[in-house]
Amino acid sequence: MLQPYRLQGGIRSFTTRTTLLQKFLTPNELISKTKQQQLESQQFQSQLRQNQNSYSPKTLSSHATFPENHKRPIPLNVELLQYKPLRLPQTHGDEVATLSLKGYNEDDLIRMGEFALRAAYYLGIPMSKLTSLKTEKRLYTVIKSPFAQAKTKQNFHRITYNKQLVAYDANSEIVDLWLSYVNRYKLQTVDMNATVVAREGLNYNEELAKLEEFELPDAYEGLEDPVAQKVKELLQLDEFKRTL
Repeated sequence: MLQPYRLQGGIRSFTTRTTLLQKFLTPNELISKTKQQQLESQQFQSQLRQNQNSYSPKTLSSHATFPENHKRPIPLNVELLQYKPLRLPQTHGDEVATLSLKGYNEDDLIRMGEFALRAAYYLGIPMSKLTSLKTEKRLYTVIKSPFAQAKTKQNFHRITYNKQLVAYDANSEIVDLWLSYVNRYKLQTVDMNATVVAREGLNYNEELAKLEEFELPDAYEGLEDPVAQKVKELLQLDEFKRTL
């Protein structure tokens, strides 16, 4: 379930979470599954070598016309999907956001990470590579029968993959736009956790202390809800203003 942004000491974050349990495989099943994955990987790599495309991107012109029987060139942003995501060089190296990806399917994490990298490139945000973090492995043993005296047990293991992206040298509004766009089109099987770093001047506390009058927004004016009236009363307390 999506949770809203939380402001804690200059750091905002949002998180989503999903759960999944996989059945524990026997040694023979695990060996056969590993051999099958290796065979599929070799076949996939051989197909890539045979059908390798040369890098020659083309763009559509707004004024050029093409005959009906002529094949129209592919737009540049569509053709770049066949290659690895492009990344902009860092200007100052100031870290502005960190996007952590967590899930049980590594392919979905790579797919979501590349989607975030491509979106950041077109928004002008310098990004790091999609780095892999420590993989979490857990083993669950439960009673197979509903009876408490049953001796037969069943094992389940869960593997959680973690990856991370770091954004540099970008405006806070652009970072918020990038995170909202990535969160809107995220995969349901990927858990995302974003941390945004906010920087203030050294005299921030002094400027905040100079504020003699602090007016709260009139969001609770004209409401007859008792909860809203209580919230308005709490916001107008002197203790709350001093704490803020």
